[in-house]
Amino acid sequence: MTEVSDDITLGELVSRSARALAHAGLEHRIDIYRDVEVDDPAVSRMLGQRHTVRIRIKITAASLLFDAQEKEALSATNEALFHERQA
Repeated sequence: MTEVSDDITLGELVSRSARALAHAGLEHRIDIYRDVEVDDPAVSRMLGQRHTVRIRIKITAASLLFDAQEKEALSATNEALFHERQA
């Protein structure tokens, strides 16, 4: 387990995750948990106290690969539409 700083960018997170999964084995997954305090006066009044929500981010090799394939497909579609409009 490792600590992840609060100011990490999404690109850095994905890159570090991909390296860790490649090293550990692609059948593994990475779970990131973060407790986030809900800063809403209405929620505080309704519950009578501050409220914290636990966020879970699950990263798998399949989710990283799917994202790359999706971007390639979207890029190809956008390029086709661009050339279609130019004609």
